[in-house]
Amino acid sequence: MFHFISQVALSTLLLISVSSSQILNNDQCGTIEGLGTNSWERFDAAIKFDITDDETDCNYSLNFMFKHDDTLPLPLNPAVNCQPGEIADDGLPYLGFRWYYESLPDYVKKATLVNHISLDFSPCGHPPADVFTVPHYDAHIYLVSPNDRTCMTCDMIPFSPVCDPANQSTMEGRAFFNAASVQPTGALSNMPAGFENGLFDNVPLMGGHSWNFAKQPDLKTENWTTPLLVMGSYDGTIVTFEPMFPLSFVTGDEDKHYTENIEYIGHTMEQLPMTYTVSYDGTTHFTSIIIEGKSALCGKEFNDVKSPKASKSKKGEKSPKSGKKNKTINGN
Repeated sequence: MFHFISQVALSTLLLISVSSSQILNNDQCGTIEGLGTNSWERFDAAIKFDITDDETDCNYSLNFMFKHDDTLPLPLNPAVNCQPGEIADDGLPYLGFRWYYESLPDYVKKATLVNHISLDFSPCGHPPADVFTVPHYDAHIYLVSPNDRTCMTCDMIPFSPVCDPANQSTMEGRAFFNAASVQPTGALSNMPAGFENGLFDNVPLMGGHSWNFAKQPDLKTENWTTPLLVMGSYDGTIVTFEPMFPLSFVTGDEDKHYTENIEYIGHTMEQLPMTYTVSYDGTTHFTSIIIEGKSALCGKEFNDVKSPKASKSKKGEKSPKSGKKNKTINGN
């Protein structure tokens, strides 16, 4: 998310994350606290999960629902507030990340590869300048565990939030710059056509960031109005699927809807989402982020993982609690 930022520009940022300058320890891994708040509570967030009941060709639908918390800080005067050292009412820099994550149930992880979801809010946005420098959310849908992320550390450019492409002293740091590609074209593997990864897109605890630059907004000539897909990589694999959207898309009294079908270059990770949708309800003020794709588990195998006791029941037997076969959950 920091494509082609010069070192001079980076040196003025100082701190995008409160923890980013302190994540390294003797074992090259940081603490779990560096990932932010382990709770979606302030967003009234929940998930719903459905899977088709087909033994041979089943698909999943994972719906993450949240409501913008209007107590989150917003810059009244971006030209002043969105400067290094400016502190918001919550005690954090306006330029700082605000990360909120929770892990998903094991059967969701096994069916989708999705381990946890981090809803991240940036009051001033983040670089590149005049592209993403407005208040917005980054919904990081992680395929790795929180503990794995704590070891995604690197040598950083001084006074910046990103890894130094010219100076990495550890394997963990070098892994940020190991992006898989399809030969002979060199296109990024398991990403849509047109996605690019820049040297300054690598962020500790997150991974690299790639997107289609041709689809990014230009704030000098237009407003950013619709979601943009970003994908994250680390050590040659995909670690996050990230719908990113401006605050204006998930606030107000008007309904909003965006959906996109996805085709991947060099597709080898079968459970990657084939469709994602971001919908906002102007009446309830809830946002739904829905990803849909091929499930790794089907039929009885899924039921056994979801509820081991269910394997003792006959196939198709109704649940004694619900009286129906619907595989839907609500909860954190």
